[in-house]
Amino acid sequence: MRVVGVICEYNPFHNGHALHLRRAREAAGADYVLCLMSGALTQRGAFARHDKWLRARMALLGGADLVLELPARFACAPAPEFARGGMALLASLGVGADLSFGCEADALPLLGDAVRALREEPPAFRAALRRALDAGESFPRAQALAVEAACGAPGLADALNRPNAALALEYLRALPGGMRAFPVAREGCAYHDETLAPLASATAVRAALERGEADAALGAVPFPDLIREAEALGDVHEPGALDAALLYRLRTMDAEALREVPGMDEGLEGRFLAAAAEAGTREALLARVKTRRYPYARLSRLCALALLGVTRALAARIERPGYARILGFRRRALPLLHAMRASASVPLIAKAADFDRADEGFALDLRAQDLWALGCRNEQKRAAGRDLVTSPVIVEE
Repeated sequence: MRVVGVICEYNPFHNGHALHLRRAREAAGADYVLCLMSGALTQRGAFARHDKWLRARMALLGGADLVLELPARFACAPAPEFARGGMALLASLGVGADLSFGCEADALPLLGDAVRALREEPPAFRAALRRALDAGESFPRAQALAVEAACGAPGLADALNRPNAALALEYLRALPGGMRAFPVAREGCAYHDETLAPLASATAVRAALERGEADAALGAVPFPDLIREAEALGDVHEPGALDAALLYRLRTMDAEALREVPGMDEGLEGRFLAAAAEAGTREALLARVKTRRYPYARLSRLCALALLGVTRALAARIERPGYARILGFRRRALPLLHAMRASASVPLIAKAADFDRADEGFALDLRAQDLWALGCRNEQKRAAGRDLVTSPVIVEE
């Protein structure tokens, strides 16, 4: 059997994602497409708008055969850890899965040279990295500039600094021996483009939904009725839903406790404490802390990790995913599940209530979902423990 894996968020699942799944299957000649999807939290530190079971259902209807949860420890992490966690989980399944990812078309030809520069770190790379960091650039931007200098290719940093290209680079760095990569050129609107179109970005769809423009947004998704129903029922986590909880958490932490949050380096704890004492919303807090050196995504992740109670020690103990949680599958994928049960080096979780809640990574997933629920607009969905009573989605195909 041939399997191709996709590491994803689907916040929400849109037409471009369906196109990618189709092309990934074709490029890899795969019998099964396996998605490793973020749960409650996304890589940029925000809670997903819709719950993970709705997003898993849409992925299955849109071309996936099996959806597993990427644990929160890696789903809400800088690009290198996000990629390493996803790749480690994919490799641990024991089914010889390959990888497919989307990337901006003009960046695809540059990835090979960029990966070599990152692995070898020649003198030109190290010197350029030091110069950029000394000039106050963020580490991702400094690293991109160093790759550009090492490759002698003006403009390379801008091409690689876009979200899909940056993740593509990290996937290739983390690619285990024997695993093949099948990149697919991104089509339609760019990652941050808020233009509504048939191939609009997830950013555009979310922004329109937040404005209450569901009809305009849903032209970009393949199963609009599912999202329309969730929006009508209030089964959504709106931005800002946990602002008060976050500010309370920050205002009751001291500098020593904040320094224990992974990534809270270079005196950032002082900026957070000062901003939290005055800001009334999460966005106002981030606006006060943000500088050229500290980009929005990094600061947003720090907020999420502080709210979750993640410490450096906890992150260090969870070096790689230790289980594979099933969010949903197509009935036709049962042979794949049987193969994984026989060959995987990690437990396969179908019923979360039966798994060890003392497992720190799993406990973090449960906590993330409970926080998502606390911020749900639908009051009937705010109870804790939904992970323990919700079965995997099954699509009868």
